[in-house]
Amino acid sequence: MTSTPAREYSYQEFSDFVRRFNQEALLFAVAQRALLLPSHLDGGRSDRAYIATPPWALAAVAKAAICYGNAHRRPLPTERDLLIACHMHNNLVAEELEHPELNSPFAILARIAYEQFPYQESIMEEMSRAMVFFDDYSGRRVLEVVSRESMRELIGAPMTTAVAIVIMLAAAADRNGGIFDPTWLGQTNFGPVLAVMPRDEILSVVDSVFACSMAEFREEETAARIRIPLPYLDRYAFNPLTSRPFIRLPDGRLLAPVHQLIPRRLSPLELYYVGLKRWGDAFTRDLGELLEDYLGRQFGTLPDVRVHPEIVYRERREELKSIDWFVVFDDLVVLVEVKARRSPLAARAADATAQKEYTATLGKAFKQLGRTLDKIRSGAPEFAHIPADRPIMGMVATLDPWYIANSFGRAFLPKPTLPTIVASVRDIEHLVGLGQRRPVPNVLAEIMRAGDERQTWELGTALDGFREPSDRNPLLMQAWERLPF
Repeated sequence: MTSTPAREYSYQEFSDFVRRFNQEALLFAVAQRALLLPSHLDGGRSDRAYIATPPWALAAVAKAAICYGNAHRRPLPTERDLLIACHMHNNLVAEELEHPELNSPFAILARIAYEQFPYQESIMEEMSRAMVFFDDYSGRRVLEVVSRESMRELIGAPMTTAVAIVIMLAAAADRNGGIFDPTWLGQTNFGPVLAVMPRDEILSVVDSVFACSMAEFREEETAARIRIPLPYLDRYAFNPLTSRPFIRLPDGRLLAPVHQLIPRRLSPLELYYVGLKRWGDAFTRDLGELLEDYLGRQFGTLPDVRVHPEIVYRERREELKSIDWFVVFDDLVVLVEVKARRSPLAARAADATAQKEYTATLGKAFKQLGRTLDKIRSGAPEFAHIPADRPIMGMVATLDPWYIANSFGRAFLPKPTLPTIVASVRDIEHLVGLGQRRPVPNVLAEIMRAGDERQTWELGTALDGFREPSDRNPLLMQAWERLPF
């Protein structure tokens, strides 16, 4: 892009450039380019391709084409046109930096993280997690709305079948320029597929959670923009491709402009708003219970560990609850407080409300950890089975990654009374995986020792120096092996 003038562009200039081209042709060009990208930055020429047209920029181009373009434009985009569009997106004027409430180091880094990091994660965990999370619930409490039957109704098929369908959709898009054509299901070569994934269930999953028309896409984008206005933050506004990665073309074919979004669609995180729309707050309450149960089962797979559930105790006439899990090793106790609330779009865009959201969700968890620690150290009888004779640390376990919470986010969180780290469910899955061969207390003690900067990183990043390629999370692997192929 050396021939492109080095300057910044307004979002209006970016969208005006995108809308010059034939809408459908541009979406196909985006899909072709997305399929050429490596799954991560791996050095050499792949790095240059990824940096020139990263998947988040391609998703933005597709969004602008659908929202502002039309089918009647005649110019067809060249490869250079797509490179220019991504270059413009990569160099958008950062209007937010002119506003003090939007230009803190925390806000800048949080926006970058939420925009880019999801595209750089491995997808095996995202797909396996849904099966363990929803299908393998221990049943320790009665849920309000979630069951295997209700989730089947929500997504169009049993969870394991739906995950297999996702793999099939992703493979089809990968091999056919981003396209999946439902009429292919009538071809004889799809016989083996239909033997394990019924045609009706494939189409039901597609319709329930994967595909929308361009008109529906625009309606969803407009509704989100009205519901959650983000002044000066157009770049970070909601992109419906994250909720419907396939666009239904006029001829009935389905096109995934950014195929990297397909495998994430059935993760509990991405189903959050689907369930919320169907069942309201009852679903989010169930999701909180499911996440607690899931993490308890994850920690329970570690060698030489005892995992105790929350403790109910009384203070005067009030009945209170401790943190959610006590993970007890011979030389460490980890107090785990679970938060299933998804970070709102405004917080992910780091608008003026972001600090309040971090404080309300994570700050409450920090205080809960401190209250539970006080009970242990004071010798409260209800906590007699929790050892007080060894180091104790806290962990706030979240469904959604609350990026920057271990670094810049600490500025507006309560000062913890014990060493505390915020960890996403993905981070904990990785911790449990390496914990099958290496003592978790040693790993956490090294990360959390005084002065080690790794305690300010995302836990998953801090674990990179301890992990080996052969590490596997046992629950996720068991789920993966249940797939019908």
